[in-house]
Amino acid sequence: MSINLPDRSVEAGSLRRQVEEAPDPKGFRVEIIRGKVVMSPTPSFKHGGIVRRIEQQLLAQLDEGRIAQQMYSIASPIDADDYCSPDLVVVPAEVEDEDGWLLDADAVDLTVEVASPGNASCDLTDKLGEYAAWQIPVYLLADPRKGDILVHSDPLDGKYRTTHEARFGDVVDLPAPLQGLRVDTSGFRRYS
Repeated sequence: MSINLPDRSVEAGSLRRQVEEAPDPKGFRVEIIRGKVVMSPTPSFKHGGIVRRIEQQLLAQLDEGRIAQQMYSIASPIDADDYCSPDLVVVPAEVEDEDGWLLDADAVDLTVEVASPGNASCDLTDKLGEYAAWQIPVYLLADPRKGDILVHSDPLDGKYRTTHEARFGDVVDLPAPLQGLRVDTSGFRRYS
């Protein structure tokens, strides 16, 4: 299976061009979500620990054709300016052979976000709507503020039709297309 991941800067709208040409803000991740430039500070150690634990567990369970990877961004198939940079994605291993920096949304099986104390609404609302509209099959949200896990799946018409709720400490079974994979959340730490 071949996946084309072109450098989309040629197709970008004016907002994305401005963001791409601006100096990188040190210590921040930049995304364009629903036409808004969103800058997020470097995550806390607890945030990073949750992402690492999920990544390690998924890597141990995925077949050779898929990888779990941090630091990838997904291009909106709807708006040429928008893109999101989830904490973790599951994608075809072939993306590592590409030169681009933006994934096509239809190549992504799973997005993972860990809610940050100061910007949780972006993950709980904005990205939830975007990932569903982009037809990303599964969106796992870990919220260390409350110790909640939400697994959204089955996107249709810009909304996820199924949501499974769990708590830190539970073992979470992932739905299609990742059925058979599990995430043990017992090592997840809550924010103080």
